Amino acid sequence: MSYTMSFFRLNTGHSRIFGLDLLRAIAILYVVFGHSAILVTEAYKDIIRKITLDGVAIFFVLSGFLIGGILIKIVEKEKPTFPVLLNFWSRRWLRTAPIYFVVLTVVLIYTFAFKVERVPTDWYRYFIFTQNFNHKLPLFFAESWSLSIEEWFYLLTPIALFLVLRISKATVKTNTLIVLIIGILAIIGYRLYLYKTLQLTEFEELNLQITRQVLPRLDSIMFGVLAAYIAYYFPKVWSKANFAILPILAFITMYYLKFKNPSNISEYSIVWLPIIKSLIVFISLPYLANWKELRLPRISKAITFISLISYSMYLTNLTIVIHIFIKHVLHGNYLHKHVLPSYWEYEYILFWIVTIVLSYLLYISIEVPFMQLRNKKIKE
Repeated sequence: MSYTMSFFRLNTGHSRIFGLDLLRAIAILYVVFGHSAILVTEAYKDIIRKITLDGVAIFFVLSGFLIGGILIKIVEKEKPTFPVLLNFWSRRWLRTAPIYFVVLTVVLIYTFAFKVERVPTDWYRYFIFTQNFNHKLPLFFAESWSLSIEEWFYLLTPIALFLVLRISKATVKTNTLIVLIIGILAIIGYRLYLYKTLQLTEFEELNLQITRQVLPRLDSIMFGVLAAYIAYYFPKVWSKANFAILPILAFITMYYLKFKNPSNISEYSIVWLPIIKSLIVFISLPYLANWKELRLPRISKAITFISLISYSMYLTNLTIVIHIFIKHVLHGNYLHKHVLPSYWEYEYILFWIVTIVLSYLLYISIEVPFMQLRNKKIKE
């Protein structure tokens, strides 16, 4: 107990940035609330649909901002060599891969044992993040779609940047901007090309064929890296955009767009809306990245706690807690539509308790040791 509590205090101290913890906590709560709609009545489903936004879009930009900032500092300080690139990847994968592989293995073993027909024939793709690289994601471990997008981004983008730095004689600052601009424009163009050529009319198909595939969504993370670029190279411009009103306007705009354009089957919603969402999160970052602490200790600790376990929550809340624990273990119903019991309110509370407790246990038993290993490697 003393170990876990001391680590929790370490990670909720002044070294953390409260504004970014808040953004991460909001993003994961949007995701989990959205998934939890299956456990409530239609009236409450409607409320959840109205209050939730696209949490994954927030995660993409935030992740790009944080990891992109690290990448920019690396290429400014060191020569673009393969060992440097390998060190960047190892730090990234020590943070994200271990718990992903553990949860994936548990889900795979459980599904093989109880619902083998649910296991895709190419299940091995999940271990190399190619389950939705250029084709539809199977109906298995559905939440993994965004993780493969992030992992491929942090595999491909540094390679592109390092190659350009080795070839071009321009400065790191110029080459980084070139890679970002060309990358963003190319991916937007590719998404537009897919929308025009596939001619799909069902939203779910559009979702699986475009918005939940790897290549058409890499630009969302690039907008986060672009924010890190501005923060690093243009600190005066970044500091001048540090207005509290911007995050407020950003979320008001997100809700406005949600209710103004509810249709999901259009060029706007598939091609251009992801860009707008990314830019909305983008403009909120100067203030949030400079919001160091909240002088309300209990609220601050609660938000930071949710932020710390957010990755574990993302990995466990849907497949592990809803589909396996609640639908299958409690109700013996894994594949079919969930039937609400008369005591659904208590089950809904149970869902949140199990999700948070399980996420915390995974965080302290898997995420923390591997992050410590990563930090130890850096010191060495």
